[in-house]
Amino acid sequence: MLFVSWEELSLIMLIFVASAMTQGIMGFGFGIMAMTMLPLLMGLKDAVTLLSILNAAMMLLSLYWQRSAFKWKAARQLMIGAFIGIPIGGVMIHYLDEDLLLGILGATMIYVGVNHFLTRHRKAQKAVKAWELPIGFFSGILAAAFNMGGPPIVAYVFSRDWTVDSAKAILASVFVTTSLSRLFIVGLTGEDLPKILWLSAAVIIPTAIVLRIGIGVGRRIPHEFLRPTIFGYLAIVGGYYLFFH
Repeated sequence: MLFVSWEELSLIMLIFVASAMTQGIMGFGFGIMAMTMLPLLMGLKDAVTLLSILNAAMMLLSLYWQRSAFKWKAARQLMIGAFIGIPIGGVMIHYLDEDLLLGILGATMIYVGVNHFLTRHRKAQKAVKAWELPIGFFSGILAAAFNMGGPPIVAYVFSRDWTVDSAKAILASVFVTTSLSRLFIVGLTGEDLPKILWLSAAVIIPTAIVLRIGIGVGRRIPHEFLRPTIFGYLAIVGGYYLFFH
């Protein structure tokens, strides 16, 4: 049974394919890009639920494909904080207005995007353990509310003195924590679950294939060229959600 038109299915497929390629190349961006565009095609709750399923699958695959660069000691506090933040974000879904949630999302995206350009000339710094638990906590809240917990984690990880491969593996581990925790703690909160499950089955294999290709491409492209583009895009779309949605 086809729950959506072929045109809508094609657009949703394109969104997830683009998100998977971004995730593969940069080590983040799957939730950010998908949540930027999915609400243009469906309600926020349905978009978050659809993304929660795809995000859990893609982050597991991403961590598996980059497991050789993973550092447990570097990721531990971030993962714990993210897990703690998930229940609070889950409460936000049920009790806060949708426009308010999108405003919070937009403000967060603007901050991370603009902050990248303000601090891009700073040298990479060593990890600060005292920051990691609260940063993970805030990411957990965002992940539960929007399935988009990347901005604070990305800002922290890519400003540390870790290698790019390690940074991407650490990000994947946090995203695995938030995506799986959200599924178990928050559950599927969409308004049209049969449609969401059907869409998940329809797009998951092409999305996984493109993710794997993106990881390979990312090992060959200078990140100094890609990162400003992504952060600039983040700030622009955040402005749209904050001021015009």
